[in-house]
Amino acid sequence: MKQTSHGTDRNRAVVSRMPPPAASCQRGADATSLESARAVYPILVRLARDLSQAARERRTAVWVSYDDFCQRCKEVGVKETPRTIASKLLKPLQSACLAQNMPDLSALIIQKPKARSDFGNLLRPSDGWWEPYVARGETTVGDVPFWFKHYQAARDYPDWPEAPFF
Repeated sequence: MKQTSHGTDRNRAVVSRMPPPAASCQRGADATSLESARAVYPILVRLARDLSQAARERRTAVWVSYDDFCQRCKEVGVKETPRTIASKLLKPLQSACLAQNMPDLSALIIQKPKARSDFGNLLRPSDGWWEPYVARGETTVGDVPFWFKHYQAARDYPDWPEAPFF
């Protein structure tokens, strides 16, 4: 074996075949996130059905913010903060929905409504919600009418399976 300043060629070959430490940790985090997303999936399906019924009955919709969703998640043993809920629960769920060509359930959760001086409150998801759609060239970040179409599609989808589909 040839000796170098970084060890032998054989040692480098073995090390080069190993995944980087962050990659293996990330796979574990992704699996945990997916399990947590499965745990909260029934909450989102129930929310979609409740919102759809309210729309059909022309009742005022109750918007669910990341804070509200965190509280609902705690009821099923999933403890996340409003800062982590999007990346650890809603992103994996969004990916699963898009991969299965189903409406995006993550569209049902919004940031805290922001008061506007002209009228009403500004309702929208976090900036990260748009990422997969921007990557596919479908929209830009902050396109509220685009998000609202996805919100309506998720809300009004009649065939949500009872059990997680991912």
